[in-house]
Amino acid sequence: MKKNLLFSLGVIIISGLFNYAAAADTVSALVQIQPLGRRELAETLLCYGTVSVDPVNVTSVNLPRAGQITRLLVSQGEVVKKGSPILQLETSPQGSVGYAQALSAADFARSELARVRSLAAQQLATKSQLANAQKAFIDAEAALSAQQRMGTGTKSEWIRAPFDGIVSALNAAQGERIQAGATALQLARLDRLRVILGIEPEDIQRVRPGMPVRLTPVFSEKLNASGTIEKIHGMINPQTRLVDVIVGLGTEQAARLVPGIRIRGLITLNRRKEFAVPRQAVLRDAGGPYIFVVRNGRARRINVQTGAESNGAVGITGPFSKGEKVVVLGNYELRDGMAVRVSAQ
Repeated sequence: MKKNLLFSLGVIIISGLFNYAAAADTVSALVQIQPLGRRELAETLLCYGTVSVDPVNVTSVNLPRAGQITRLLVSQGEVVKKGSPILQLETSPQGSVGYAQALSAADFARSELARVRSLAAQQLATKSQLANAQKAFIDAEAALSAQQRMGTGTKSEWIRAPFDGIVSALNAAQGERIQAGATALQLARLDRLRVILGIEPEDIQRVRPGMPVRLTPVFSEKLNASGTIEKIHGMINPQTRLVDVIVGLGTEQAARLVPGIRIRGLITLNRRKEFAVPRQAVLRDAGGPYIFVVRNGRARRINVQTGAESNGAVGITGPFSKGEKVVVLGNYELRDGMAVRVSAQ
């Protein structure tokens, strides 16, 4: 009796296990696939920095003579147009006196030369006296010309912007008295900007001059520009603890950006063709990255190594063949060997 009971129980258990395995074998997942192929991928390096004026294209506005700034019409950071008034300079009393003296000396030298010439014509003056009078006249005219170039003969004058630009530095104030040649302010050309990007020291060997850079303001994805690496500094910036990389901008690209704005830079390190799949096709677990391919209606796991990422695609290497049907959607619920149904998309 007991033997019959145990036999019946064993039959029931074996039958249940068989039915469970058969049911499990009929489970399938709906997936989307795409053929595996090669495509060009760009290896990139993301970094951040700031748009700044190019010091090579900064011009100092020096005052031609000593005087007082009676009016100052600009402030630091202000954009000015070519020919627009920047400041009004009133010539110092000493400058005015210097011009008056030079003018008087030139008039005297002119009349003296005329007198000596008249005497020489009457043989009452020597050639040496005539030569000295001519030299004195030339020297007096040169001194007067120098005063005229400095503008000391002008009581008040407006200093104007020599080109379209931005006031990058302001070194004078309204009412201040300054000496001849002093720098009142500095103007930077807005069409000649540059970007300073900070690169981690361990990445600096990967970049070189000439590499293209895609630039996007941190707080505005709509604005963008492009440039190329011009210079790579050879030491760490003590403020950022990064290595500065200088990106040059053309006139058209510079017009899209504003000095001082924070910028995101994407440096293209290299481009190459390799097998690639959409980013969502690559899964990861303790064994590393892997993908699923469909072979004979079943999902097969393939361990891979990932490479460059570009525009949502990931480069991969592994034991697969060109044209393999890679699962790009529905892979999260798959197990190795599981039956699949391919979506018509």
